[in-house]
Amino acid sequence: MRQPVPKRILESKPELSKVPYNTLLIDGSNLMEVCWAASDEVSSNGKRIGGIYQFLFQVRALLEKGNFRHAFCLFDGDSSGQLRYEKYPLYKANRDKTFSDDNLSDYMKEVNARIRSMQQKLYKKPKRTESEKENFFWQRDVVMRCLEELFVRVVCCDKTEADDFIGYYVSHKESNERIVICSNDRDLTQLISEDVIVYIQSMHEFINTRNHTEKLGYDYRNVKLKKVICGDVSDNIKGIKGVGEKTLFDNFPEIKEREVTLEDVIGKARRLNEERIEAKKKPLKWAENIVNAVTDGCQGDRVYEVNDEIIDLKNPLMTEESKELIESYMGSPMDPEGRSFANLYSILMEAGVDSFRDENRFGNFFNIFNYLIDSEKKFAQSISD
Repeated sequence: MRQPVPKRILESKPELSKVPYNTLLIDGSNLMEVCWAASDEVSSNGKRIGGIYQFLFQVRALLEKGNFRHAFCLFDGDSSGQLRYEKYPLYKANRDKTFSDDNLSDYMKEVNARIRSMQQKLYKKPKRTESEKENFFWQRDVVMRCLEELFVRVVCCDKTEADDFIGYYVSHKESNERIVICSNDRDLTQLISEDVIVYIQSMHEFINTRNHTEKLGYDYRNVKLKKVICGDVSDNIKGIKGVGEKTLFDNFPEIKEREVTLEDVIGKARRLNEERIEAKKKPLKWAENIVNAVTDGCQGDRVYEVNDEIIDLKNPLMTEESKELIESYMGSPMDPEGRSFANLYSILMEAGVDSFRDENRFGNFFNIFNYLIDSEKKFAQSISD
């Protein structure tokens, strides 16, 4: 277990380990995609910069929703998703995404390439041009530099996805720490608890243990179960053949009401067909598929096992390097030296975000960050005293 406050401090100031505090975890990659696509505003020199303004605006709006001691912005690293791809080669094959096959045999490399090629032809999603990719990552870099000046902790590491950083943080949070996760990815609601809520921006809703069923239609404890069985179209994860969300909820309404296990679902599907056979009725194919773990995906009869491994954010897929990185940020103070609004202003002017050129507007816009900055400074001081 990590020790965010040295033992000598806790011995003299035990109150530091008991006072509740709030932490904001932002899915930076998800937010950057939304902001980049939402604005094609350009600077005076014709360079597209709208995503920078939109991202900072959204972070500002999030900080207004609570008094946070810490704010993290977690981004997908280079080759993010590689660890899932190694377990499931169709992972995100419907996106403009490539992975390395360095550790596979030549035969498996060829098989994976053929599978992904077929998937991409089926979806035919337009790919970003090289100039669009360059601009996206340039805007992301500017955003990261701005966040560092604003005492928002930026975390990014090769092969690791933002969701996994968030899952790891939540699993290792302090007992007196309350978490607000911000993302449009509803999969993250599998992490909610009495001390963890998810703000889904597209819904403008805070999702918690009490309203998950009302807002999303089923018990929060079954988020992973639903995805293991039904798969996930957005990530190109195949589930059980013939079992979509409607089929699952119509035939297993208890998923909306209480925690249900995979064994419960398989057992009920088996009993349902046994009763039909006794009544001389034809067995239901979708129920047979649940019992026999039948999928159109490349998981084969290991579909439940593979899906559980790539979906469960309480057991995130991370490298040792990424674990060490997030642990180094958790509970440790930020060094205030070298961070300033003057630096932030220079970064924005250099990037051509002219809407902040007026210093009064600049000051008013970033004033909300002062609470976070002061909280981080006080936290650092409490450690050093």
